[in-house]
Amino acid sequence: MVEGGTNKNMGITADKRTVRRALKALIIGAALSLFICVRAQAAVICLDPGHGGIGTTGAGAFYPPYMEKVLNFAVASQVKAELEQAGHTVYMTRNGDVSLDLDQRAIYAKSVGADLLISIHFNSSGAHDKYGSEVWTSMYGGHRTTGYALGNSILSQLAGLGFVSKGVKTKMGNSGDYYGIIRHGVSYGIPTIIVEHCFMDNVIDRAILESKGYTALAHADAVGITNYLNSVGGVVPKSDPVAFAEGSTAAGGTGVASSTAVSDPYKTKYGFAKDALGNVTYADPAGNSMVFTAAEWNRLLANWSYTGDAEACLKQQSVDVLKVLLGK
Repeated sequence: MVEGGTNKNMGITADKRTVRRALKALIIGAALSLFICVRAQAAVICLDPGHGGIGTTGAGAFYPPYMEKVLNFAVASQVKAELEQAGHTVYMTRNGDVSLDLDQRAIYAKSVGADLLISIHFNSSGAHDKYGSEVWTSMYGGHRTTGYALGNSILSQLAGLGFVSKGVKTKMGNSGDYYGIIRHGVSYGIPTIIVEHCFMDNVIDRAILESKGYTALAHADAVGITNYLNSVGGVVPKSDPVAFAEGSTAAGGTGVASSTAVSDPYKTKYGFAKDALGNVTYADPAGNSMVFTAAEWNRLLANWSYTGDAEACLKQQSVDVLKVLLGK
């Protein structure tokens, strides 16, 4: 009995040791899995607060008291803070009210090793009748796939605030993707999107913006971005650079002009009269007109340079809005 009893106790002791070793291995394995999971979800994101420049220069959309460049920067700053809290590395193309070329923004994103370039914007329309949230992305390959997934993830969060989702869109221009920041971003192999949160001049969108506050929109962005990153395990699919044809060799261009058509020296792209000194007679959608000097016209065009077709946006604006942008 004693011998049998001893063997039984020894068997129990051995079983306990086996269980302890198994539990220890399980705990270590779980800890390592958690560490790997957290590490896998970390990404490098570059946020681009659209527009920028002292005063009304580079203001972007303007509808008093809202100035787009100010809203863009405020939203991007909060998104950055929230994503950093989630463990991601986040950079911003501008950290103050400064003017940057589109290529400069894309080059910076490339320099920090960004997995994504997200340009933050707000919309307006000449007739104040457009509304809703929309995201623009590249037409090309993997850039399009990533942009659609990321864009829809953000739009679903903005829709939760009450904005109508107008979907993820692409647009073709003479040099590839229509919008400049997208064109330059993908030329460096970085999936790039533009988030147009709402039309701040529309009565419906404006009511949501004022009731929820820009902080709610920023939080929606951060949640949408995080949900997308979680869906791909934190590893954004790589996409090849997309070269585009433009008059300069900057940002992956080929140095081939996108058009050889000869323009009328006495008209702007959309037909506004221009004199020998470059002064432009502008007529807004309501029929109001005003003469802008060549320097003023170029300053106004700079507000929408990011779109790839600045005058197409400018011609939707009233004379009064353009005067405010010039400080008149």
